[in-house]
Amino acid sequence: MMVSAIAALVVGAALATAGATLQSVLRNPLAEPYMLGLVGGASLFTALAMHFGLERAGAFVLPVAGFMGSVFSLSLVCGISYVASRRRGGAAFAGETVILAGFVAGSFTGSLYMLVMSFAEPATFARLSKWLFGDLRSVRPAALAVASVCAAAAFVAVYSQSRALNAMSLGETMARTLGVNVRRTCLVALGAASLATAASVALAGAIGFLGLVVPHVVRRLFGANHRAYLPLSAIFGALFLLAAHGVSGRLPKDLSAGVVCALCGSPFFLYMLCLRRGAECPRGR
Repeated sequence: MMVSAIAALVVGAALATAGATLQSVLRNPLAEPYMLGLVGGASLFTALAMHFGLERAGAFVLPVAGFMGSVFSLSLVCGISYVASRRRGGAAFAGETVILAGFVAGSFTGSLYMLVMSFAEPATFARLSKWLFGDLRSVRPAALAVASVCAAAAFVAVYSQSRALNAMSLGETMARTLGVNVRRTCLVALGAASLATAASVALAGAIGFLGLVVPHVVRRLFGANHRAYLPLSAIFGALFLLAAHGVSGRLPKDLSAGVVCALCGSPFFLYMLCLRRGAECPRGR
């Protein structure tokens, strides 16, 4: 019980940090690890490591595989967004382009994940099926230790860019004027978001929408200064997932925390999407 509670804190903090980072770097309020396919890519590569028995080499294998999968999905999203923007003559990460690119990347990696499961042994299939919905009850202490180190490293890396991220919120031109190396900041921040996502997926499977809901609530309550925004997002994300984990244990059939997060996050995502469309398409007078 104690291990699963600590795992909920680590995973919640990691996903909220990743969501806050992606929303800041891409300047898109709908960006988060699950919607952009990072969770799907990490899940695919982690499932491959499980399927081929690579995790027996050590607790570090799953986080490394998850990181490679997150980077793979992020590269797909950036590539698809760039191609789409060139064809349409718009900004690469504007509007719903990046969300649609994330949907494509997530669908692709999800299909490959199902392919891996179709070749898995019955025991592995059962484990992957349960793990897919965000399982916090079968976390091993060694995996928790490695994932905690990865999540902490990701937070330190992105927090070191707080000043640069604050400047980038004013626009890339202003950030360069203030002496910010925009390219380096983006690479460090996106790499940290990928590592945080990998740590959470390797530890507890696919948990969606937490990285969308928590950063928005924190930004509304405390503002967008990254020196406070990032640590508060991590704290609130940890508490949110811990609460979801507690609620899941009291629901019928002992549902996973990932299901509870999805039930809370899906209506919030619909609200954000409608809010953005309302802002982009105001009613005429």
